[in-house]
Parts: sequence; C-alpha cells; structure tokens
Amino acid sequence: MTKPLRESPATIGFLTLVWSLYGIRLLVESRVGHGVASSVFVVQYTNLEYVWTWFTAPFGHVNVVHLLVNSLLALYIIPESERTFGFKTTGVGFVLGGAMTAVLGTVFVGMVRSPFLTAVSASGMGSSMGLFVLLGMILERYRSYRVPIRGIRRLRIRNSTYFVVLLLVSLFGVGFDIWREVTEFSFPGLGHGYHVVGLLIGWAFSRLLDGSYAIRTLRL
Repeated sequence: MTKPLRESPATIGFLTLVWSLYGIRLLVESRVGHGVASSVFVVQYTNLEYVWTWFTAPFGHVNVVHLLVNSLLALYIIPESERTFGFKTTGVGFVLGGAMTAVLGTVFVGMVRSPFLTAVSASGMGSSMGLFVLLGMILERYRSYRVPIRGIRRLRIRNSTYFVVLLLVSLFGVGFDIWREVTEFSFPGLGHGYHVVGLLIGWAFSRLLDGSYAIRTLRL
C-alpha cells in the first residue's frame, strides 16, 4: 500500500522539516536554555495562549529515538495519505489537524488528569499529533476495506475495526498514564491523549471530505 518515497514529495518535505527543526531546537536549547526552547516548541496546558506552539509542537521531538520512531511511522502513513487525498489535502490535514490536536489534546489530557492529580500539568510535542490525524482520515476513507492478516488464512479485519481498536488502546493508555503519575511508576509517557484526539479529528476530516465530494457530485 505504501507509495515509494521518491513519489511522495509530502513525505520528503516532512522528514526534511522535522529533522531540521530538531537540530534547531537543540541549538536554541544550548544557547538560551531549556525553558526558552520549551516555550517555542512545546504546547503546554498552562501556556495555551502561546499560539505558535500549536504549530511547532506537531513538528518537534523530545529526542532522537522519538524522532526516529515518528519518521518510520511517517514513511507508512504520509505516502498512503498523499495517494488517497493528494498533496495539498495531506499537508493541510497534517498542519491544521496537528495544530487542533495540539490544543484540544492538551486540554483533554489536562481535564482527565485534574480529578486524580493535585498539580495538573499537560504538555506535549511530536509529529504523531498530525500523523494520527492522517491515519484517522485513511482508516475512515477505507473503513470497509478488509486487511488480510499475515499467517492466518482467510482472516481479514476491516479498517473500521482497526480504528476502534486504536482508539480503545489509546484511551487505555490515557488511564495508564494517570496511574503511572499517581503511583510515581517510572515509565515514559507516549502521548496517548493526543493520539485519541488526533484519530477523532482525522475521522471528522475524512467525513467532511466525503460530504463535500458528494455535494460536488450532485451539483454536476
């Protein structure tokens, strides 16, 4: 399903941008400190008025491992999105959807944590904010498509089922993150709250695109 990288300018542009921004963030951090770098690249529950972070956070990454994982995820998701929706819609979906996920995801995480934690803090950055939007768009567009399971003959699972499973796993992860902080269990957070919001925004975007296509068809 994955489109070759050389045929996906959106993927090439994305990888160039996120790796360049990672280097820029490290440079800024080394020159002016972690606090200033965070105010530029990290969306935070206590500083949601920093509008620029709505757009920088979906392109930023905590460390090289985080960047590598999301780069590999992008190699699968972005070419498929570009093949399905085109270059412009994929770009708008990532940028606009990523910004919406950054804001709404931070609010969502802060709200679900508030009943359990005395000091509520929610912050995040990472391209999975936008990538999960594109993933939600793809799974909704091909919701009836059945994906064969390797090694299991005649077993095919609908993309709509994958969407529900991803959503439930992400919601479980939100609960796990709260438990982790309450019990002070040492385990890295994976941004599950942002994944929940990103998938739902992608689903909504895809439905809107389907609706506008149907309207244009009727007019013709």
